[in-house]
Amino acid sequence: MGLAERSKMINNSKRVDIDLIIKDVRPLMFNRQGDLREFLRIEIKRYIEQNFPHYLNELDSITDDVYDKMYGLGVFEKYLKMEDVTDIFSFGTKVMYIKNGEKIDDPVGFKDIEDVKIIYNRIVSNALDNISWAEPSKDAELYDGSRVKIIIPPEAAEPYIIIRKHTHSAKDIDQLKAGMPSLDEQIGYIGTKKDKVKNEEEFIGTIADYLKHCVRNRKNVVVIGETNAGKTTLINAMTHYIQPNHVVAVLEDTREMLLPLPYVFYLKTREEKEGAKAITYEDILNDCLRSNPDRIILTEIRTPISAYTFIHTLNSGHAGSFTTLHADDIEMGLDRLETLIKEYKPIDAKVVKRLIAKAIDVLIFIGLEEDERGNTTGRAIKEIAELKGLNDKDDYILEYKYYRW
Repeated sequence: MGLAERSKMINNSKRVDIDLIIKDVRPLMFNRQGDLREFLRIEIKRYIEQNFPHYLNELDSITDDVYDKMYGLGVFEKYLKMEDVTDIFSFGTKVMYIKNGEKIDDPVGFKDIEDVKIIYNRIVSNALDNISWAEPSKDAELYDGSRVKIIIPPEAAEPYIIIRKHTHSAKDIDQLKAGMPSLDEQIGYIGTKKDKVKNEEEFIGTIADYLKHCVRNRKNVVVIGETNAGKTTLINAMTHYIQPNHVVAVLEDTREMLLPLPYVFYLKTREEKEGAKAITYEDILNDCLRSNPDRIILTEIRTPISAYTFIHTLNSGHAGSFTTLHADDIEMGLDRLETLIKEYKPIDAKVVKRLIAKAIDVLIFIGLEEDERGNTTGRAIKEIAELKGLNDKDDYILEYKYYRW
């Protein structure tokens, strides 16, 4: 046998090692957006051309194997693809998902705890992280941008995986009415807070009309609500009424927004990992301000630095900006905002209130409505108030435009 024949035989005897391919391509796939399978195919083709060119005719099947091993999430996969599923939970081997507000058990779940371990280790490894007895709790993002919380023993009695699905809502305010009928109600006082309602300059129209009016007139808006109440969905819908030539900067810690506008900067924070330095809210704020946007959207105030960043930024301009905040009503939302800012910087309480009163024009509270079993039956706007500054006792002057419980 000649040298050429022997060389060809040895080369053809080599097998493609899926794990080696994954090790090579995983860092290149981190934070990819769009068609992941196509991006993966391009990187695998490059790897095979360099190492196993005689297997190029098997590129598609190798891509399938690598994709399944990198991103396949077992029983979770079918629910991640279901349009109306918003959340997925695993309690040990038991799986439950929320579809249209109803909590539904998966009939099978995971086969055993080892299968659960494979999935949660796959999730954290794709996020270039790890989870262990020493660090038993991790936050991560899936390939589609969904948020994941993983908690394992010894912190938890058994492994728990909580997935909040990532969905880009393209609906405008009118299209939201089917799931939020309160948008069709008239602005005006309804309820029992007469002592707090002034309505000196009454707006005539529905809540939907009022929200459009706020956007077009560049009011700074904070949407407050419970988890899964639809806060981000509402501000996404409001962006449909931003003037199309406005430049908008979106500041996020997880990918949540997709604006129907031509000039948008999407800037995202990052924790320090794998030797890469952290990207903080201060970093993305500085970059955002250098881009000179007309408006700024902070998807959610979750941390002291994000609270301070947003209020500080709005006090320097950028009228018509939005954010969301987790709280149980408007007044509690203001209290939480104050607390977060003071956690970040030891600022006098009166100064904090003045900063907030100057920065925010309108506050909206969205609440969940449930049946007797705890299933979500709807979402409703329950409070709208305009913040008119502070009184002589340094209390907020809230002019309620709508109140209903």
